[in-house]
This record gives sequence, C-alpha cells and structure tokens, in this order.
Amino acid sequence: MPFQILHLSDLHLDAALPALGPQRRADLRAALGRILALARERKVDAVTVAGDLYEQAYALPEIADFLAQQFARLAPIRVFIAPGERDPYTHDSLYALTRWPENVTLFTQGRLTPLELAPGIFLWGAACPPARGGRDLAGLRVDRAGVNLLLLHAADSAVPGDEALFTVDAAAVRAAGFDLALLGHQHGGRRSPEDAPVCIYPGSPEPLGLAEDAGGHHVALVTLHAGACAVDLLPVNRWRALALTVDLTACADVAEIAARVCAALRAAQADADARTLCTVTLTGAPDCAPDLAALREQVDVQARVRYELRLTSPYGLERLAQEQTVRGLLVRRFQARLDRITSADERRRALTALTLALQALEGKQVQPYEIA
Repeated sequence: MPFQILHLSDLHLDAALPALGPQRRADLRAALGRILALARERKVDAVTVAGDLYEQAYALPEIADFLAQQFARLAPIRVFIAPGERDPYTHDSLYALTRWPENVTLFTQGRLTPLELAPGIFLWGAACPPARGGRDLAGLRVDRAGVNLLLLHAADSAVPGDEALFTVDAAAVRAAGFDLALLGHQHGGRRSPEDAPVCIYPGSPEPLGLAEDAGGHHVALVTLHAGACAVDLLPVNRWRALALTVDLTACADVAEIAARVCAALRAAQADADARTLCTVTLTGAPDCAPDLAALREQVDVQARVRYELRLTSPYGLERLAQEQTVRGLLVRRFQARLDRITSADERRRALTALTLALQALEGKQVQPYEIA
C-alpha cells in the first residue's frame, strides 16, 4: 500500500502583517483549515510541518488552543512538527506550554532524531536551533535500512545570510543517505532538482509580503511506494503577490501615468482581484514628477497596490553640468555626490531627487511624494 504525507511549512499564524492585518491573519487560519481538509480528503497517513507554524513573538495562548483543536480533529492522521526560526522550541514557547493531542509529535531537540512512520519508512527531524549558530549535514549518515525522510526548517546552503539556521542542499541530503528532505523557510515553493526532486520547499500557504511573487504557495503531497518517492506541489493560496514594472518615459501628466499603470494591472488580471498584493515599480524618465497621492486616486482597482520609484532623469546631465547657472551648479554638486554612491538603489533615489529639483527650478509644480 502507498504511504502518503501532506507536507506544509511557513504558515506564520498571528504574524504582524502590515497590509490588512486582521483580515490576513484570519485568512491564514482559514488556509490551515483548507490544508487539513485536504489531508482528510486524500486520506493521507501523516501531516508534516517544517517550522514557522506560528509567530512566537506575536502569538497568544489561544493560537495554541486553535492548533491543538485543529490537529485533534485530524486524528487518526498523525502530525509531525519540526519547530522553525519564528516558532522555536524553548521552555516557555507555546509548543512547550500546550497540551497537544496524542496524534501530534514534536521534535524538541536540536539534533536529528529518527521516528518510524511505518515498516521501513523513517522520518528524521530536529528543532531549529534558536540563535545558537547554524549547522549542516556534514558528517551525518543515516543508519536505518529503508526510506529515510528529513523534516527540517532549513536554509538553502547556496543562499547567504541565514547563519542561525540549518543549511542543506540536494547534494548534502543525498550524501547523508536521505531519500527526500521535507523543508521549510523559503516562502516560494520549489523542488530541487526539478527533474528528480530531493529537497522540497512547499512555500508559505499564503503570500506574506508584497515581494513574494516568485515560486508559489503550496502543500506537498508525497507518495511513497515500493521504495520510490513521488512529489506533487498543490497550490492552496487564495491571495497572490504580484510584482509589475511600468515604464513612464514621456508621460506628460498623472493621467498618462495612471493609464499605463491600469493597463499593466489589467494585463496581469489584477485590477478586479481584491486578494492581490501588487508592487508596481515605476521606471523610466517621465516629463512630470509622479504625484503618488493623485495616482492612487486615479488608479481605482481592487488590488492592493504599493508603488516604488526607480526613475531616471529625463535631463541631459552632462550638458547641464557645463552651464554657468544655478541649474549647472546644482547638477555639478549632485554629480559629485553620485560619484561617491555605490548602491544602485541610493543612486536611483539621488537621481529622482535631482529631477524634482530641476523641475522646480523650471517653475513646474512639484508635489510631495515618496522616493523609494
């Protein structure tokens, strides 16, 4: 008989979400309900959670009661949880202070511990080490004959900046003797390598930020049969995050800018979707300074839109720098500043500020707006 696992991670219940906080937090709970309903519908043998199930910094005891009730209703399906970075297992964590139903198993140690799920199927898990420095799988070799699965909240070793976490990659997972790694931490779903997956990141069930348009938001359905592992990533999100870039070159006024933004939103089918979180990056060299307050009034869509400015100057700065005028002096001083800037983002902000100053010198009305 096949053995099936439904794997999730990074739900981040009770996270501090800046946009539509209460509604988004309620939708995260609803996402867990959909996932557990899917587990019952598929009649899986186990549910695995690779950390960041909730946010320890914000979660109240009632979120633990909610989780315990949800998992109890799932019985006899078993639930295995490897705590993560945002929900670490500590003596005063909700994990430690909650009475969990009998079908829930927590990995509480920072070292990998094996459990037998079924004859010949072993699940190795560990709690993410809270601020004790990261670790990898170097030197580890599993000692169980059969199918060995890894459950861990872990960063991709190729991605810098997560030194406090476990780190893994497909080569290390194979070298340690694991058949499959069920992972958490990355909010965009992916299988690595794609053709013969060893590392599975389902992604967060819902996008948690405006920049989370890459990957996808899934649970992973793992089927083990005759020593083989098959993995399907199943989308579960109701919200989506979207990133668009709109070139404003030669736009004469805010009406033209709004028209281009609306066209981009329509093309992405985001204009009538109230569950779309959209970041619109405005680029190019418009003939007017974008007035974001007026732009928001004219872009009347249901998507939740946030603007970032990455504008370039429409002026020929080298020519202006030769002028013996106030305008020429302004450009020369800005150029001296630009020569000291190494950050691309800071350089774009400086060029945008210079454009506004030049337009003001020409007598054009400049409205306050955000320089991102």
